[in-house]
Amino acid sequence: MSRHSKLVFIVLSVFMLGIIVAGCSHFKKDQEKPSIDLAEELSFTATVEAIDYDTRHVTLKGPQGKTMTFYVNEEAYNFKEVEAGDLVDITYYAAIAINLENAAKDPSFSAGAASARAPEGQKPEGVAYNVMDVRAVVVDIDYENRTVDLRGPRNNVITVEVDEKVKNFKNIKKGDEVVAKYTEAVAVSVRPADKK
Repeated sequence: MSRHSKLVFIVLSVFMLGIIVAGCSHFKKDQEKPSIDLAEELSFTATVEAIDYDTRHVTLKGPQGKTMTFYVNEEAYNFKEVEAGDLVDITYYAAIAINLENAAKDPSFSAGAASARAPEGQKPEGVAYNVMDVRAVVVDIDYENRTVDLRGPRNNVITVEVDEKVKNFKNIKKGDEVVAKYTEAVAVSVRPADKK
């Protein structure tokens, strides 16, 4: 299985996982077909405990007192601006939105990414994000056993079970399109420790 096929399979699997945990989902009142939106954000601050400029390793102490050592690659051109005692603010965000629509397009997969960072000579700071869009088509549906066959962008077909909690299951039809958009982003900034 190619890397692209694996990504598509993972995103479609996440879709069905979202349907299975339908207790976390919401169904739009003006929409007959199921949809789900899930998002999570995690933010924390770590302290630079130690830094080795020659080997490009930094040891961070997290909010619960645990330490981890990381290698920082050459792309982090402001590495020399980091000092022991600096604070590292990290925010991670992930979201997935999944909708069923009347078929309008062929199955597809697209992905994009971007990043930005602080100018040279400043404390390190940056943000990076990835976005994946997947469209799959319902090619078969078994209402009695609550399974749906989805055809992906490479004409691969996967069968997924749909949880009993999913409302409006009867409104899913052959030819409907599953549209999934997955977004993840991370922001990191280094700042001097507060002086008292």
